Parts: sequence; C-alpha cells; structure tokens
Amino acid sequence: MDKFFKNNQLIFVIYCVTVSYGTINLPRIIAENAGTGGWISLILTTVIFLFIAYIITYLQYNHSEQTLFEYSSDLLGKPITYIITIIYIVYFFINFTMIARIYAEILKLIFLLKTPTIAICFLLYLVVFYTLKKDLGTLVRLCTIYGSINIIGFILINFSLLSKGKLVNIMPLFNFNDVLIYINTSKKAIISFAGIEVLLFIPLSKDKNKKIYKYTLLTMIFIGTLYIFLTEVCISVVGIESLVYYKATVFNVIRGLDLYYLEFLRRLDGIYIIFWTMNAFCSICIWGTGTIVFTKKIIPRIKHTPLLVITILISFIVSQLPKTKDRVQDILEYNGKLGYITFLVIPLILLIAMKVKNNDKKA
Repeated sequence: MDKFFKNNQLIFVIYCVTVSYGTINLPRIIAENAGTGGWISLILTTVIFLFIAYIITYLQYNHSEQTLFEYSSDLLGKPITYIITIIYIVYFFINFTMIARIYAEILKLIFLLKTPTIAICFLLYLVVFYTLKKDLGTLVRLCTIYGSINIIGFILINFSLLSKGKLVNIMPLFNFNDVLIYINTSKKAIISFAGIEVLLFIPLSKDKNKKIYKYTLLTMIFIGTLYIFLTEVCISVVGIESLVYYKATVFNVIRGLDLYYLEFLRRLDGIYIIFWTMNAFCSICIWGTGTIVFTKKIIPRIKHTPLLVITILISFIVSQLPKTKDRVQDILEYNGKLGYITFLVIPLILLIAMKVKNNDKKA
C-alpha cells in the first residue's frame, strides 16, 4: 500500500466504522443501566477512547508508512506478530460478518418483514464484493462522501426528534449516589466506540499526516458528543421506562413519531435508515478490508481477488449460522470483549516495546 490519505479522509473512515452498529441499541443500554445520568457514562467512555486513539495514532505516526504487521515484527519478532495478526483477523472478520447480518435483520424488522434474511444478506454481499474489488482509496473516498451526508442527516433527524421530547423525562441529570453505576455503565458503552483500531492497517505518513493527533482526538470527542445527544433525545421522547423495552432502539423511537410539519417526509424511520445504511455499508467494507489486508500479510503469495472471493463466501456462510437476531448481538458483544485486546492491550504492549527499544538505542 503506497498511497497515503489526508487527515480529513481518515476521520471519516473512523466515523463511519464507529457510528454504525454502535448506535442501534446504545440509548437502551445506557438508559437500562444508568438511567438519566447515562450521559456521564458516555463522557467517561469518550475519555477512555481519547487515550486509546492517542496510543494507536502514536504507533502509526511514529512508524511512518508501515502497518501494525511491519512494526510489530520489528518490535516483538515474527512469531508473536503472526499470533497478533491472527487475533486481528478473527476480530475484524467477526465484525465484518455479524454487522452484515445485523444490518439484514434490522432491514427485515423495520421494512422487509416477509423477506428472508438470507436473501438480504446475499444482495448485500454482492454489493460489498463489488466495492472491495476496488482499491482502498475508492473506499476511503466513499466514506468521506457517505460520512458527510450521515452527519448532516443524523443531526437534522435528532433535532426533529428533540421537538417531541419532554424535559421532565431526562431529569434528574445526576445523582451522587449513582457514581459507581455510571462508571460500570461506561464499560458497557465501549463496544459502541470501537473503530479507531482500523487505523492499524492504514499506514500514515509523517509528511501528509502531521496533524493526525488533533484530527483523531477531535473525531472521538465529536462521536462521544453525538452519542450523548442521541441518547438524551431518545430518553426525552419516550422516557426511561419505555426505552428499556425497545429493540433496535433508535429506529423504533423514530418510527413511533409522526411529524406533520414534514408533510411527505413524515416517515422519519425511512429517512433515517438511508443515512444509517451509508455508515453501516462503509463499516462492513472497512472491517472486510482489514480482514483481507491482515490475511495477505500472513499469506503474501495469495492474490487479492481469490482471497476476496474466499473471504466473502466464508463470511456469507458464517453470517447465516446464528438463528436469531439476539444471538447475533451476543456474538458481537463477545467480540467486543476481544476488542479490549485489539484496541487496548496489544497497542499498549507495542507502545511499551517501542519505548524500550528507543531507550536501548539511546543507551
């Protein structure tokens, strides 16, 4: 990969990967565990991911023009690097596969009630296959376009929802006796912030990405702010008691509203799923690209197209194994626990190894 991307392109990659599956049930998870003080939990999670984003950006920037595989081999040796890379392949593949399946489930739940999930997945994988045949630059540009549209749509729809909200539903904003609850809830929100780790297979350039720290950190702050806004809006509209029973929370909250002043655009759930589809599609493609990139590092002789075909076929088959939507979400939650290793533990180990090596050189 000899092409490097601008900072403003990379932040849209991070945004599209993060703000896709993470938004579906986030308001319900926060409301169920922290009540009206859930915004504090989201702030704590945002702070945690600012730390994670800094570590990953630091590693990528200080190993200019390299991916995790190259500099991990230098820092930890080939055998350990192969183990680490396999962990990332598994993690990326599960996200790639299960987010594709959950997208099909949401589409069926909201609109295509009588359409088999396998048919929706089949069509989705055809489009994903076509997209992944292109180079990474095409996908990054797609993320830039779709991400921009999604941000505008996300903000407009949530401000429309806010007009139906009630202030009493989000009170009290804070309870001193629930501080420990807020801290524990922040752990449950972590899966919604996962995505910054995709930078590990996208090399940075010290010449073209000089302000990348600023861009990645501001992106995480922006995502955290959007999540707080989304959660508070959903709570204000339906209240804590109702929200905890909603599946596909955001879609069902939006679906329950009828905004007469929008005339022919009164079905907000139909509009919202268009914006959400853009991010979900980009997210699926980025996780799939990461799977392929890391696999090619281990098996360098395999060509791109055969590897892509094999990956798509295996992913499609695996996506049909869970029998229910709840089972798919369980798998994604388990994979989120593996995420602790991929976006926190491994980058920390690499950072420590890098510092030790630098100190040895100085000595």
